[in-house]
Amino acid sequence: MNTESPLRVKGLKAGYGTQTVLQNVDLEVAKGEIRIVLGGSGCGKSTLLKNVAGLEKPWSGTIEVLGQKLDWSEGLPTGDLFENMGILFQGAALISSLTVGENVSLPLRIRNPDIDPEMLRKKVAMKLGQVKMEGTEDKLPGELSGGMRKRAGLARALIADPKLLFCDEPSAGLDPVTSRELDDLLLELRQTLGITMFVVTHELDSIRALADKITFLSGGHVIFDGTLADAESNGPQEVRDFLARRSSKGKKEG
Repeated sequence: MNTESPLRVKGLKAGYGTQTVLQNVDLEVAKGEIRIVLGGSGCGKSTLLKNVAGLEKPWSGTIEVLGQKLDWSEGLPTGDLFENMGILFQGAALISSLTVGENVSLPLRIRNPDIDPEMLRKKVAMKLGQVKMEGTEDKLPGELSGGMRKRAGLARALIADPKLLFCDEPSAGLDPVTSRELDDLLLELRQTLGITMFVVTHELDSIRALADKITFLSGGHVIFDGTLADAESNGPQEVRDFLARRSSKGKKEG
């Protein structure tokens, strides 16, 4: 087993109420990898992300993030683990009454209310620069396009220099051009920051652009885990059919 692995999941079972959503899920993500989680609607993609990111308590199994086990035995896991994780939520989840700069700085201000304002300002400016959002600190979320809101949310996810980034449907609601720009940005950030990414998406263009490996869920189980090329040539029929869907442009992928 790879000791450098930032994320390991073994025997994960999860759900809500009496409904089981995930069963016996195993996966391991390598350092610096972009792992894409995909599958049909209701297959458990978002549930998996919430569990591995520490947002939901698993029913059973083990989850190790950056070498530490997520331990729910005494309630919500604590410690410095979450300082090394960032999350880009599906709708960006910006607070509408705060400026872009205030939204981006929020994680650091919560952790350290006495943080030096000038240092914080420089940090926010640097992160906005990394996501091509220079000079937008004083804008409100309502003044931004959909793509800009996603990038502002990404800057907030990166503000603490995490080693592991979780992205929930990052291209959802974006037009094809803006979606491709966001994919390119994620690739650039992986190259410059060396960050590991765990991305949930059903967008074929993004899957092809980003994936080092894919994990395909069906009925709450992992039915394929490997490279995209291997999935297309040797994967189960359900996986091959999914990857052979037509794109939003009306042209068959591939």
